[in-house]
This record gives sequence, structure tokens and C-alpha cells, in this order.
Amino acid sequence: MLSPTVLVDRLAVDKPNDVWAKTPATSFQGEAGWEDITFSLLKNAVDATSDFIVRKFGPGETEEVLAYMGINDIRYPFVILGALKAGYRTLSPSPRNSKEGNLALLKTTKCSKFLCSGEFFSHIAKLSTSMPSLQMLQIPTVDELLMPFTPASTTPKGRASYSDHETLIILHTSGTTGLPKPIHIKAGVFSTFETITSIPTPPGRTSTHCSLLLTRLVLSVTPFFHIFGINFLLRALHYQKPIVLLPADKPPTAELILECIVKTKPSALASAPSMIEDICRLPTGLSVLSTLDFVFYGGAPLAEACGNQISEVTSLYNGIGSTEAFFMPTLRLKDPKDWQYFEWNLEAGMVMEPTEENPNLAEAVIKRRPDGKYQFAFWNFPELQEWRTHDLFEEHPTKKGLWKFVGRLDDIIVLSNGEKVNPVAFEKIVDGHPWVQGALMLGAGHFQAGILIEPSKDHQGDDKEEFIDKIWPLIEEANAEYPAYARVWRSTIMLTKPEKPFKRASKGSMMRQATCKLYETEIEQLYKTQEMAVEESDAAGQSNEDVQELVRKTVRSVLGSRAARLTDDANIFQLGADSLQALQLSRILTSSRLKCNAKTVYDNPTVVQLAKAVSASKKDQSPENAVSREERMSAMIYRHSRFPKLVSPPSPPKSPPATFNVLLIGSTGSLGSYILKELLDTPDISQIFCLNRSVSARERQQKSFDDRGLGSISPSRVQYFTGETSAPNFGLEFPHDFASLQQQTDMIIINAWPVNFNSPLEAFEPVIAGTKQCADFSSGSPRKPHIVFISSVASILNWAAVRHIPEDGSEIIIGEDWDPDNSLPAKQGYGESKHVAASILSNALHAGHINSVAVLRVGQLAGAAEKSGVWNRQEWLPSLLKTSTATLHLPSFLPFPIDWVPTDLAARAVVDLSLSSYHRSTTTVQTFNLVNPHTVSWSFLVPGIQEFYSPTRNIKIIPYTDWVDELKRVSATATDEQIEQMPALKLLDFFEGLNKAPAASTGGEEGKQVDVRFATGHAVAKSKAMAGMGVINGRMMRKWMEEWGF
Repeated sequence: MLSPTVLVDRLAVDKPNDVWAKTPATSFQGEAGWEDITFSLLKNAVDATSDFIVRKFGPGETEEVLAYMGINDIRYPFVILGALKAGYRTLSPSPRNSKEGNLALLKTTKCSKFLCSGEFFSHIAKLSTSMPSLQMLQIPTVDELLMPFTPASTTPKGRASYSDHETLIILHTSGTTGLPKPIHIKAGVFSTFETITSIPTPPGRTSTHCSLLLTRLVLSVTPFFHIFGINFLLRALHYQKPIVLLPADKPPTAELILECIVKTKPSALASAPSMIEDICRLPTGLSVLSTLDFVFYGGAPLAEACGNQISEVTSLYNGIGSTEAFFMPTLRLKDPKDWQYFEWNLEAGMVMEPTEENPNLAEAVIKRRPDGKYQFAFWNFPELQEWRTHDLFEEHPTKKGLWKFVGRLDDIIVLSNGEKVNPVAFEKIVDGHPWVQGALMLGAGHFQAGILIEPSKDHQGDDKEEFIDKIWPLIEEANAEYPAYARVWRSTIMLTKPEKPFKRASKGSMMRQATCKLYETEIEQLYKTQEMAVEESDAAGQSNEDVQELVRKTVRSVLGSRAARLTDDANIFQLGADSLQALQLSRILTSSRLKCNAKTVYDNPTVVQLAKAVSASKKDQSPENAVSREERMSAMIYRHSRFPKLVSPPSPPKSPPATFNVLLIGSTGSLGSYILKELLDTPDISQIFCLNRSVSARERQQKSFDDRGLGSISPSRVQYFTGETSAPNFGLEFPHDFASLQQQTDMIIINAWPVNFNSPLEAFEPVIAGTKQCADFSSGSPRKPHIVFISSVASILNWAAVRHIPEDGSEIIIGEDWDPDNSLPAKQGYGESKHVAASILSNALHAGHINSVAVLRVGQLAGAAEKSGVWNRQEWLPSLLKTSTATLHLPSFLPFPIDWVPTDLAARAVVDLSLSSYHRSTTTVQTFNLVNPHTVSWSFLVPGIQEFYSPTRNIKIIPYTDWVDELKRVSATATDEQIEQMPALKLLDFFEGLNKAPAASTGGEEGKQVDVRFATGHAVAKSKAMAGMGVINGRMMRKWMEEWGF
């Protein structure tokens, strides 16, 4: 191939005044501009550099290696090309390498000559103490090399050409998994790069890299010692498309990048993801990026929230490559929303091989094609027939051939129980929070996963507890995507110290092993604290005081930083404990020979109560002075029903406005997404305000719509707010947002509620307090917005036990009238909390505090009937079926009628009932039972379920009680793996309770159901969706089972 230095010489003659690069003026102070480096100036500098090298070091012998390290300015290309002309091959060690890493590179390449810029002279001098033969030399400044230079007779002219298998430059691996290894980049890589834009593509498609190589002007925020930076050096030479460089003497901040874009007006930005994420956090970041034709990133995944924002304002391209394989040809994607995915060009020779550990993940393997014309890897490794990238990908769920990077084989964390965890997806979810600079999952060799978080520069040194509070919703979101054994507990979260930031490779990616080594002591202490709490302590013979002290210490250990606010009477769930920590706590206490399961913790959420409960379990007695659940509900209703006395009579009911503005609280979940879709499809709805806890609600909302095939969301009609109703002013960042909402809202739909059937009533107090604040919001609004509360049939499920069961065996009908009786909810915190919240709204209505309220008691929501979208696999029915596929036993009977409502139809009914109930009454809570008016029995669906699984599994039908007994037997010794395969084990209390409920059966005999039904006449009369709803049938069940995929 033609020597790159000869190409420079020719361009200097043919295009002397064409711009090769734009670089900041030497006097750059933030206001000065950029100056053009032409091809004639480039030739001048390359000749001056080669002359300098030969004068100081002598001409290079056969492929002799010369190392160079400097600040990221144009001297890198000067040295790479000048050294080649002088007979050397440049080795470019990363300044971020450890001393040991750089010494290993020098010794492996037999390099004894090191050139550097002045900033790194002392850095290199430290290497010479371990390598006395190393010759060091400081390179002249940029200005000195650009001064007019007249070649002397001794100035090297360089070779005219190179064979494709000769080395031209030496780079190295990132060292994320150990010491960096040198990679000899061959001339064939350069010649392939020169022809890559002619790579064949399918009709109507273009290559991703063509956009990058042929665009007008690229701002490159990539180091020249990295393959990403070399790509732009070759681009500027072979395609004569200039690059823009940042000031090398300043930190490459997001603010500086934006300033550069504004002043130099490039057509594209190429950067590592971490810098792009910083740009997204700036107020003007997205507006400046919108001036570009595209943003190109590579080297690591980009946080989803950031990528979604950018893809709305400009094109976003995802590149992939490595030092060994240069870049891997891909096609530009058809749908911009798929920006996280890759579609391989056939010429890349990419084969996706499923991994043994997880068949849903595949390793990308480059297989040699017959001519290999566009395969860079085999120039560097001519002896190989395939190159294993060790990169893991996951295929798009519906678009075959699209692959998303999810990590590397060497990223996998192996826990002490042998379970394997891929940390990358978890880390990127947490990375998406604006307060987070980086996240590193922990757990190798330990029993439980943890996470080390590097706060962003504005939040380093923040109070740990407050910081974790802020990011906890994203931890929960990530936990929901991972199996139980891989979830992160609050007590296993660590924050980095400001003086010990993450170790990062030159491409900006986190160096996993180096960072773990940096925090080795802290990580071991974290797990030592955890494991000490699990050590067995025989509490069988201890006094009650000793047991309470044991419980206190255990709770402190499990809560971690939350323990700072722990008192013996504090509700641990109000302090932030969750179901994982309840399970952890129960296991530790059980190991101390105390009878305790997760339900014991839920029912006794304070140190005092839990100590009494486990002490009583030793004597098979109930705790003393137990307060009835009715009394607990009454106290909570009273606590949140203190409404001020009216100065004037309540406003009379208003006529419905021509159009409504709706505040939807909780829009990103399954039901919330369908409700939002129905509101958007309703002409009477003008504006919709979505209030959610997540800072990335906009992105999550669109993803939820995409997953369910609901289309795009009109930005002109939907506004998103981050907050929660339990906080003052709904926790909105700006007070004027709260005031604006209060002025504009006509209707509030309260749909946000934790769904946890194990939690006690007290765990729901924050959202209950939020319901009271919604009443206050309505009272303070000039529009007195109508409140619609999405309740649950669980709020009245104990009706048959409290009222009478007909002696003649006739059916029991639960009506649609409001009933304040505290004994009516099911005996679980969830149903009790819904009843308490509705009671508070009823009290607000009777006090004249609000004008109207509707309570919608929603029954079992099923998957969608008409739309896409998977019925949540964590719920009881999917858990039952997945468990049945593992045990090969399916219950023949369920002790209730099937009156489920498909979620998309439920949302339609919610909107119908919300509009029809608007300000209809000022004295009565309007109550609707939102259950299917048409019911069937479980036995009607069983044959279809058995048939669906029959090709692969021989599932037998057994009595329900036998099915539950089988769960109980397994539960006694269940491993995490068994819990993952049989998720009904986590809901054992629920399934046991079904057959004991008075509303479900008489005498406990299977087949002797009391026919308990919910009246729906009121709802049917007010909702077309309810009136037209059909029975749950085999077709729907098949659709849902296909979507679950187990």
C-alpha cells in the first residue's frame, strides 16, 4: 500500500490550502478561535518532527519502536507520521495506564526510546527508575513544529510503500481486565480503511461508518492513542474530511464541547458515552446537539435516558469496534428509536453464537469470509479463521437481526453460590441518573450482589443516605429486571470517595478490575459487615431482652445507612426497607433459630414488634397487647383527615368544561400507560400532566408505549413532572410548577400505588399521606378538580366474612355503594391501604374540602386484549403458571370466579367513568366495581392451558390443596435457583390464604365455592367499555402465555 507519509506529501502538492484539521489557536483562552491546519502545514510539521527524531535518536532500525505520550493535540499525528518517515513504529501508551502497565508494554515491544510532551516528562522519568536503558526526550511545541521548515540532506524521506502485513503503528488493549497488551496495527488495516466506503449494502440501505467518514466536519473528542482517535486521523487523510480538536491544555468538559460546537459549527460530534451523558445534563446541551447532523458514540453503552433524549433532537449513531478488529461494519438502522442496537453488514462476517450459561445472550464472533476484503481483524491476526470478540449481545425481542450490546464475557460476576450475574444492564440503568457519574456492580465470591456508585462532581460528598434516597427508584427499576439472587440490597450500596474516582480506560469506559482493586479494602469490609449479620446465633434460650437486642442489631445491619434513623419503634418500611430486605432479615433471624418468615417482618415492622413476635413464636403464643387491624386503620384515617373548618359553604357542582386538563399520577406502569393512551385518544381531553417519581419518566413512558404498540406521544399535549404526592408541593423542583398545576387541573386520577401484598398497612402511609395532599391540592385550586381514586377490590374483599353468608347457598353480591366499615378490606396491608385512602377522600368530601370524588375498585387486571404488552410476569397468575411448568402440576381449581379485566379495556373504562362521574355529587363518594361483568370458572381455562404446554411438557392436573402443599414442601429448603424457577414460592402466603378466605369457600372443600360476585350495574351504565366487555376465553389465555414465553 502507499505510505501514509507519501500521501501527505502528495496532498501538500495537490491540495496545499485544503483544511486537514481545525485546532485551537495557541493563545486559546475560551474566547479565541480555531485555526486551520492545511495539508501544506501538515507536511511541514511531519518533516520537522521526523528530522527532530533522527537528529536526537538516530534513524530507526527495522520496525524499531518509538513510544510517545503527550496531551491530546495535533503532535500525535505529527509523531505517528514523522516517526514512520524516520523508520520507527509509534507505540502510544495511554497516560491513564499504571506504571506496571506501561513498563509491560515497553518490555513486550522492546521499546527503549520515549518521546513525550513537557506535561508528561516527570511521568516518564518514573518509568526510567525501573528501566535504566530507557532514553527520554521532550518533543518541541506545536508552534515550533509548525514553523517553516526546510528539509536538510539528512531529513528522512521515508519509504514509498508497505506490504499489507507490515506494522505501521502499535496500540494496546484497554487493560480493563489486566495489564494492557500491545496490538500491532498492520498496513492492511489502512488499505482496507481506504476502500471501506465502497462496502456492499442491501438495496436502500447505507453503512453507519459512511456517515462518519464522509460528513463535512467532525468534532472528535477522542484520544489519538486510542483506535477511535486513529480512525479520525485516517479519515482526514484518506477522505480529506477535516476534524476539529478541543484545546488540549484544558479538561475536556461538556461545557467546553458545547462552546466548540457553537464556534466551529461541525456537522457531527464523536465522543465516548460518558461525555455525551454529561452534555445531556446541561440546560443547553440538547439544544446545541440539535444543530448537528448526528452524534456518534462508541466504546461503551450510552445511558438509555440520555440516548432517548438525543434521538429526539438529532440522529444518534452507535459504533462498535476494538483495537484488535478496528471497527465492525454495521448498517444504519431503519428506526431511530432502535439506536441502542446494531445490524451487521454481511461483509463483516459476524456470527452470533449463543452462550452456554444463557441461550438468550450471544457472543459476536467474526468468521473469515472468502475474500475478507472488509474484515480488519485478519490483517492483525492473519493466522486465525475467526476472531472471538468476547462481546455479549441480546437480540431485539421483535426485530430479528438487531443486536444490543449487554456486556463482555469477562464482565460476568460469579457469586459464592455459583450464580452468574451480567452487571452491565444494571449499571447502565443506574448510570442514567443525573447524580451518578458511574456504577460498578460488586459481588464476585460473595453471597449477594452490591454496587459501588461514583457520584457526579456536583454531588460528591453528599450525605450518603440522602443520595441513596434520590437514586433508589433506579435501583428498584434495575432490581426488577434481574433475578432474585442478583438484586442489590440497600445495605450493599457503597459510594466512592472524592479522592478515589473510578479507574477509567482511555475510551472513558470503567476499568472494572482496577477499580475493584482500588476499593478492595472497603468492599471486603462491606461484605464482612453483611456476613457477620448472617452468622448463626442460637437465640432459643435467650431472654426477651436478648432477643430484642439481636433483632435490633440485625435490623441495623440490613438497613445499612438507613439505620441512622432507626429507633425501636420506627417502622422499617417507612425508613425505606423493601421486600428484599424483609427477606434478608427473615433469613438472618431464622438462622438464629427464631421462627420468622417475610410475612412476620411485614406484620411486625418495628424492632419492638418483631422482637415480641419472634419471642412469642418460641412459646407458640401471640404477642401481648396486639392492636386490631381495624384500630390501626381507624387511627391512620384520623391522622390524615384533619381538614380545616370551612370559612364559607362548599362550591356548588360545576358543569363539565368543554375540555379537561387531567393530572395523571402514575403514568409509566402498565395500567398508567394505557390510561394515558385513552386520554390522548379522547377529544374532550386537552392537556395531560403526568406526575411520576422517575427522573426519566418521559423516556420510560415512550418505551412503555413502544413495548405495547401504542404509538408516539404528542409532546404538545403531555407534560411530565418528577415528584411524589407525599412530599410538600408534590416534591416538584420549582414552586411555580405546583402553582401552575393547581391553576390548570380539572381532574386528578390517582393511579400510583405500591403493589406489594406482603407489606403491612404502615408501609403504605407515604402514599396514603399523598392522597390527603391530593385532596388539599383540589381544595386549593380555583377549578376544584374532580378526584378519581384507582382503588382495588381488595379494599372490600372481606365482605362475605363480615356480612352474612346466605344459608340457601345463593350467590353473594358485593355492591357498588361506599362503605366506611374498617373490617371490610382483605386482611393484608394493600387492601387496607386502599380502604384507608378512600376513607380519607370520603371525609374530605363530607367536610366540604373537595367537591367530588369517584372510587374505582379495580379487580384482577390481565394482559391486554387488543394491544401488545406482556402481563407482568411477577404477578400471581404468571407465577402460578411458570411454577406449574417446573413442577408439571397445575391446580384443577381456583377458589374464585374468573372476572379478570384486560388492562387495555380497564384503562378505557377508567377514562369513561372518570368523565361520567365528573362533579356529579357533592355529598356521596361515587363507587364503581371495575371487574368483568361476565365470569367463568378456572376449570373452563385449564384444558387450553394444558394443551398449550403439551408439546414440551406433560402437565398433570391436581387438586388445588395438593398444589399448595407441594409448594410448602419445596419452600422449606428452597434455593435461590428454585425460587427463580418457581416464583409462586414467593407468594406462598397468598396462595395459602386463597383457600382459607370465607369469601371463597365453605368448609374448605374444593368445588364447594360460595358464588361471590361484584355488582357492576353502575359501572356498566356509565361506561361503554364495561358494557361491551366479553368473557375471558382460551384465545386470550393463549395470547398471554405466548407473550410470557415460558
